[in-house]
Amino acid sequence: MTTAWPIDFEAFENAIHSWFSDATGLETVWRQQSAPQPEHPYGSLQVIAGPTPESPAWDERCDTDLTRPRGQEIHEELVVPAQVTVSCQVHVPMPDARNPGYNAVSYVQRALGALAKPTVTDALRAAGVAVVRHGPVQNLNEVIEDAFESRANIDVIFRVSLTEDDYVGYIAKINAESTTLGIDQEFGIL
Repeated sequence: MTTAWPIDFEAFENAIHSWFSDATGLETVWRQQSAPQPEHPYGSLQVIAGPTPESPAWDERCDTDLTRPRGQEIHEELVVPAQVTVSCQVHVPMPDARNPGYNAVSYVQRALGALAKPTVTDALRAAGVAVVRHGPVQNLNEVIEDAFESRANIDVIFRVSLTEDDYVGYIAKINAESTTLGIDQEFGIL
């Protein structure tokens, strides 16, 4: 009997959103949602891969509680680390040549710098998230309709834990019989 989702994805998304929006100071949205696009400049996030288990074998932890209902006395917790890749983008209107720091790459660099701060890594860790690595900053400048947009992207790989719970019963007694070994005995809880 599975009791929960393998990951609290809402907590994961909230932690990533807080990091990115706080670090850049921009209104940040999750892409591919029905909410309207914010005014420029803004940030956008999208899970582009995962959660992908890092191993096919899940760790198993068990505990027994005989006060649980029959058939559910043994609690099995299965855990595996997994990776989730998030595309983090910044969208800035046409940069002003008199202010070279006002572009999407500068905002993405702020977000990357924040990932080195203990306060940020502690907040992510509290949500069960760790930073694995990030890719290069990608300059995605483009013309949209009749206006130039400064846009930059960084893909960040995060580590989370996937957890599955199961409750199973146990065999209270067995009878072992072997003429070769000369046994005919009952084993188990009396």
